[in-house]
Amino acid sequence: MAKLEEAKSKQTAETGAQEAVFAAALTTFDPLFRASNRLLEGWMAVGSEMLEFGKNRFDRGLEMSKAIAQSSSLNEAIDLQATYTRSIVQDYVSEAQKIADLGARSLLDSFTTLQQQAHDKQSRETTIHAAAAE
Repeated sequence: MAKLEEAKSKQTAETGAQEAVFAAALTTFDPLFRASNRLLEGWMAVGSEMLEFGKNRFDRGLEMSKAIAQSSSLNEAIDLQATYTRSIVQDYVSEAQKIADLGARSLLDSFTTLQQQAHDKQSRETTIHAAAAE
């Protein structure tokens, strides 16, 4: 009977230790999870922007193909193609700037989240140590 109670108390102690380790792991990895979630949200925005740009480019290319096919002279077709090419270059430069901005903002947001959580943790630890010293 004593062995049964000893086994139960040992199991209870092990379960408590496992819960403590799990809780410590959660508090340790929680800032990383939050920062990675912010980073993922930012890159999802970048992906959405790229898909939207690709769709717009495709639609615009179809419109331009129809316009060139309906042109009445070679000079008109060349002018349409030149205008289209100029607008494409401007669109690609503008889109590259947007994507670079979104990517940089995403990285900064995730690092800011991580720094803020580290600062909050340090503040809590300082408060706990100050309270314990009293």
